[in-house]
Amino acid sequence: MNKDNPRGHQLRRSRQHSGWFSLCSSVSSVVVVLFLFGCYGGAPKHPSWKNATGGEQYERLMWQAIRDKEWSSVHSHLAPGFIGVDSSGRMFDRDAWEDHWKARAPKEFSIAELSVQSNGPDMVVTYVLHLGAESERRVVSVWQEVKGGWILIASSQTPILPK
Repeated sequence: MNKDNPRGHQLRRSRQHSGWFSLCSSVSSVVVVLFLFGCYGGAPKHPSWKNATGGEQYERLMWQAIRDKEWSSVHSHLAPGFIGVDSSGRMFDRDAWEDHWKARAPKEFSIAELSVQSNGPDMVVTYVLHLGAESERRVVSVWQEVKGGWILIASSQTPILPK
């Protein structure tokens, strides 16, 4: 390129602007994709057993199924070797756990102080459970990933005594 040619200088400047424009365009595309993923990716707005993405959602789905008396959903998400311990210390197998909750399905529930820890193919979920007017209880649940999704293999409830 001839140094005396001002047109050559314009062409070089045009290429520099073109490179800058491409970079800005690429960065903008990445930002838009991340924004859309943040809006539409991640946890589903209305989790179901088929699209739930974590321990908190599985626990809420289990309590909703118990509250709504959807016993086939409860049964299919309890492991055949499930062990449950209620807040009085009684131990139950899967069928007895279902019968226990059939006799006392809560009308409402809420979950607080929830924590989920991965442990190999399992996840351990701990939280405080409020069942209507009943006392609070600390719950420890263990969910295991299986071919068809996740199943609850153990759950223990400990009463939280007033201070």
